[in-house]
Amino acid sequence: MATGLIVHLEIAPGQRDAFVEIARAHGVRSLLLEGGRCLSFEVFVPVASATQVILVEKYVDDDALQAHWDSPHMAEYSARVEAMITSRTRYRCCV
Repeated sequence: MATGLIVHLEIAPGQRDAFVEIARAHGVRSLLLEGGRCLSFEVFVPVASATQVILVEKYVDDDALQAHWDSPHMAEYSARVEAMITSRTRYRCCV
């Protein structure tokens, strides 16, 4: 069974566009660098909010998600966006 991850993020005012650009690039890198273990990575931008972003990710299994979290490109992404994020709720799912 595949593993899904849904992340609801609240982004600091005025930072959402920059965050979305970085997150979308991170998604593309994840698909390219993770050898088919990251199956999809989508960045959703709610139209009714100027500060919310939703990430919807799919991995072949729990080990693939853990490898994503442990990867050098994830560390780079986290360092770039951590100050932009004011709150985060993660939902790990069976897909």
